[in-house]
Amino acid sequence: MLCALVECGHNIQLLTSDYRLPPMGVEGDRGIYRELRLYATPLEAGGLLGSSFAATYEHERFNAGVLNERLARFLPDVVYVWNMRGLSKSLLFWMQAREIPLVFDLHADWLLPENFKQDPWIRWWQDNPSLRSKLYQEGSRLLGRARRLRKALPVGEVSKLDIRGSYVVSHWLRDELRRGGLAQAADLPVIYPGLDLSGTVPKNDYKQTHHFLWAGRLKAGKGADLAVDAVGLLKARGIDVKLDVFGLGDPRERKAKRARIEAKGLIDRIRMRGIRLGEMAGHYAHYDAILYTNRKGETFSMTVLEAMLSKLPLIAAKIGGNAELIEPGRNALVFEPGSAADLAEAMIAFMALPDGGQAMACAHYDALCERHSQKEVCAQIESILARAAGLQTKDGVGKTG
Repeated sequence: MLCALVECGHNIQLLTSDYRLPPMGVEGDRGIYRELRLYATPLEAGGLLGSSFAATYEHERFNAGVLNERLARFLPDVVYVWNMRGLSKSLLFWMQAREIPLVFDLHADWLLPENFKQDPWIRWWQDNPSLRSKLYQEGSRLLGRARRLRKALPVGEVSKLDIRGSYVVSHWLRDELRRGGLAQAADLPVIYPGLDLSGTVPKNDYKQTHHFLWAGRLKAGKGADLAVDAVGLLKARGIDVKLDVFGLGDPRERKAKRARIEAKGLIDRIRMRGIRLGEMAGHYAHYDAILYTNRKGETFSMTVLEAMLSKLPLIAAKIGGNAELIEPGRNALVFEPGSAADLAEAMIAFMALPDGGQAMACAHYDALCERHSQKEVCAQIESILARAAGLQTKDGVGKTG
């Protein structure tokens, strides 16, 4: 979407993290600054962030310095906040205190209080069991240093962030944020994601081969094991189907998934395939249907949207933000979230469709394309950015950080 905004004439710089940055950088990264440092989650940390004042303070100070330098050089009309999971939340409070216009693209759940409080700087001040740290905090307060530290690197509750003038990616996420205590979320507009439709390859042959697709991260919540188990249940009933699993995950996750497939005697029916982000578009047309198996709601799955815009039939757990796209029996077949048996039944029902799912895949297709085109979504975002920057016209929107 940032590329679409640039194509519309906006001057944008992207400040992001150094996550998976090759030693020599990335060719063609003009206007992209991969300088912020991520912090690990508490489960991954095994280190000092959140427990050691010195390490946590140095981490926060470094990120604050990077942001301050970029703001001073670029002087943006508005800062467009995309996803701060794993990044210093003090940066947000610092910009808000200086009345820098902020627009939040809320497409992930990092603002939910339980996620927000994983920030090490916040944990060190508010949820620190160390007696030594508590004594250090008290001493800092008595000397006035705590006030200076928290002014330079603010700490606050997520409810103190001003998210008015922002937007959410789904009604589901908006409701989750509101239930999490962010009262302002109730009034935020919903802007569904947009896609560059020139990259999709619509399916046009609906002759069934009983070949299904699963794509996503190999995390338990994504439910790849449900798809594996469903294939096993069908095999036990003498129903032969094949499944390709396009899984994103580390080597341990991939090894565990292969071991599960082998243990169930499904190695002849299920194939593990590697994939990089953004490379699925050319694969959808080769399958009968995609399986969406999330156990719990997520804000919005771009894989599901991309598959639907490729006219690939959908068999889905009706849960989370994607449920807002689904009309059961009309444009998708649905099953009970978390139930491999119910998924197997849905796959059987799909294989019984005389048209191979073509009518289902094409239902409301034109309206879906229009609503999720980059041009349409970009226009909505431009309007929000213009209001935040105090500009009235599209041509007046200048720099967006």
